[in-house]
Amino acid sequence: CQSNLPDLPSSHPEPLIEGIPTSYILAKLHEMGSIYFQDKFSAYAELRIKGIDKSFWIHREYLELQSIFFNQVLEQVGQGDIILISLPSPATFEPILEFLYTGNDDKLYDLLDLDNYYDFWQNIDYLGLGNDVRAIIFSFIQNEVEI
Repeated sequence: CQSNLPDLPSSHPEPLIEGIPTSYILAKLHEMGSIYFQDKFSAYAELRIKGIDKSFWIHREYLELQSIFFNQVLEQVGQGDIILISLPSPATFEPILEFLYTGNDDKLYDLLDLDNYYDFWQNIDYLGLGNDVRAIIFSFIQNEVEI
């Protein structure tokens, strides 16, 4: 089955286009993120997380630009490969992945609670995600956690 989705701007193996800020590229990817999130037909690879009985269909453009961990992993795999990884908190991975596709910080913030915010933090740190998603966790801690 073939996808009718537009081609994503590839971030590999070519370097990013000189002169275009990464933040602009991410903003454009986030605009299309809900279309590509979990789209099997346009995915670069299948990702499986130990402890989760589900496949995640990933696109390197979304993950390489936002995760040190995935940048390193995706250098070692080819298109169509199955990637199996372990995470500190498998249960919080899917909303983090959706955030990487959509950039919807309000949605991610709304999923945080006193029982899971540290689990989110563990994955965010493990995956080497940027300050934008870390700021969401910090904001939750500042607003909701009594120290």
